[in-house]
Amino acid sequence: MSADLYTSYWSNRDLAKVDMVKVSISRGQPKWPLPFRYRRAMLLAPSRETFALPSDRAFEAAYLAELEEAGVEKIGAMLRKISDEEGGKPLVLLCWEDVHAGQLCHRRMFAAWWTEQTGQQVPELQNSASSHKRQDAQERLF
Repeated sequence: MSADLYTSYWSNRDLAKVDMVKVSISRGQPKWPLPFRYRRAMLLAPSRETFALPSDRAFEAAYLAELEEAGVEKIGAMLRKISDEEGGKPLVLLCWEDVHAGQLCHRRMFAAWWTEQTGQQVPELQNSASSHKRQDAQERLF
């Protein structure tokens, strides 16, 4: 994969400011108006059956099995195609959970799996709202 990859969540208000291709990897899409357009990569969205699993551990195992079944080559080709069609820009993979608040998230599972398979790091984009909140909390501690 030649394009840089990042992850974030739909409610990150800073997404409109970044010059990256926004790519949905969630089963559902936002119902509110977005200040940007996005592409969809359903290959990276967990199946309905995986979402229905009763535990986080079972969900993670099933999702990782889905990624293994799709394979690095197929996933890499899909991501390269999206980036190439958008002028080679970096991609930011989007789903719903706020990992800054500690929510379990398949995009971060994908990021860890992708790094393990390819060596390519996939960082989570910070946003000014979460960075500001953490900084305020830190200041109150001291």
